[in-house]
Amino acid sequence: MKISGKLFLSLILVASAAYAQGVGASGDIAGTVTDPSGSAIPKTKVTATDSAKGLSRATFTDEHGEYRLNGLQPSTYNVSADVQGFQPADQKNVILNVGQVPIVDFHLAISNVSQRVEVTAELPVVETERSHLADTVTENYIKDLPIDRRDYLTFTLLMPGVSNSTRLAGDQDFRARQTPQSGLSFYGSNGRGNTVTVDGGEANDDSGGVRLTLSQDAVQEYQINRSNYSAELGGASGAAINIITKSGSNQMHGSLFGFFRNDALDARDPFAFSQALAPNQPFVPAAADSQGQPVKNSLNRQQFGGSIGMALQPDKTFLFAAFEGLRQDAENAVPLLTNTNIFRPDNGATTPNNQQAIISGLTARGGNAVPCLTGQPALPAAVCAGILQNVLTINPTTSPLNAFIVGNLENNGGLFPYTTREYQASARVDHKFNDNNQAYLRYSFAHDLEENPDVQSLTGFSRGSSIHAYDNTLQGSWFHLFNATLQNEARLQWNYYNFNVIPNEPGQVGLDIPGYANLGTNIFLPNFTILRQLSCQ
Repeated sequence: MKISGKLFLSLILVASAAYAQGVGASGDIAGTVTDPSGSAIPKTKVTATDSAKGLSRATFTDEHGEYRLNGLQPSTYNVSADVQGFQPADQKNVILNVGQVPIVDFHLAISNVSQRVEVTAELPVVETERSHLADTVTENYIKDLPIDRRDYLTFTLLMPGVSNSTRLAGDQDFRARQTPQSGLSFYGSNGRGNTVTVDGGEANDDSGGVRLTLSQDAVQEYQINRSNYSAELGGASGAAINIITKSGSNQMHGSLFGFFRNDALDARDPFAFSQALAPNQPFVPAAADSQGQPVKNSLNRQQFGGSIGMALQPDKTFLFAAFEGLRQDAENAVPLLTNTNIFRPDNGATTPNNQQAIISGLTARGGNAVPCLTGQPALPAAVCAGILQNVLTINPTTSPLNAFIVGNLENNGGLFPYTTREYQASARVDHKFNDNNQAYLRYSFAHDLEENPDVQSLTGFSRGSSIHAYDNTLQGSWFHLFNATLQNEARLQWNYYNFNVIPNEPGQVGLDIPGYANLGTNIFLPNFTILRQLSCQ
């Protein structure tokens, strides 16, 4: 249980620090209001109105004509400036992304008649209010870019300085399942030093990984702070990733999708072969070698879901709900025993080690005596060849160790089921009490079941495991505007996270044969993790 007692302190912070309170969940709009001569116009009322929800926030310029609207939810705003003696002006369609500060300046004309100036905002070429390296993945990118498993955080790999930290070199360099990490390496980090937040609430687990978060349709955008970011985003050694969820609006909108795949349209995995020996079938060195045959691995995958956003009460109460499911029944290929010649001298190697050539040479010399066994008299060459043939052949009848090796290779190769069941659901309610008080409440649930995700390549079934994960998160926020220069956002989060890694063969002795197979129970398994967290800001 982790409790943070920041609530009382946050209630007394003044506006000069208020924009640091909405960590990872908001943005600001700032600018200057001047007259035709370029002089500042103080006490000008500047109002930002969310065009989708009808919610508005107002402030006044200071003696320098400058203003700043802090803690605004990412959206599209209409910003207006109005002061007596000057013509009112509007800037339409100002796009505010999470963590950004667009500059919206106004140059007001002296008012002789009733007239209002409207300007359509354009995205700035340079964001002058930010000095650190950051990128924003907006809803258009999330919706339109192709992606395999709809894991929207994968889009982070498109940014400069980011690489996949799940595997360092190849398919045998797996990270430990019981200590998952984010999979995102920033400038060479190990993927465990990143901070991930959802609507400002923490989404990290206890090993530096990322808990199950939200369905892709529930994400509005997220910001990737890669380096040199300010202290308000935390003390991560890697990056700070801030995810913003969608909320409803006055106009009802939604989505519905379904993606389906089947092995009927897929090519055969070139590494998929049947076993040369069936489980528990004896290997007879005197018999001819047997080989596995090419087989096609099966795949049946359905990914489906949808979302809906609406106003329960126009301009006041909004709802957004989303669901996403993944059901997959597949097979992974483990080509451990495709030819029984691996049990014989030379081990079926592409580049022979000349063991068989030596044995053949001795056989050709017939009865000529040659030194064969250390400390023993010379033996006929043909007899020595027979002894070497037996010693260098892994015959299960000659020793328990050989029987153990042959049995493991027989039982741990071939095609194994790779079953996945993943479900993510969330609902968010936003409510406006009045212009000075707004709140939201969000609940999200996620479940992930993956059987044998690591059983592939040279990793046998006994080295494999299953992942069972559940995540429940309840988060609420209340924003209160005391006056134009004093505001506060209080946030409360409760989380219950269950993450279990269960080995296929508990308590089995590990056996690694470099280049041939990785067998036996993985170290430190089984592993059961329960994370309970209550925090307030």
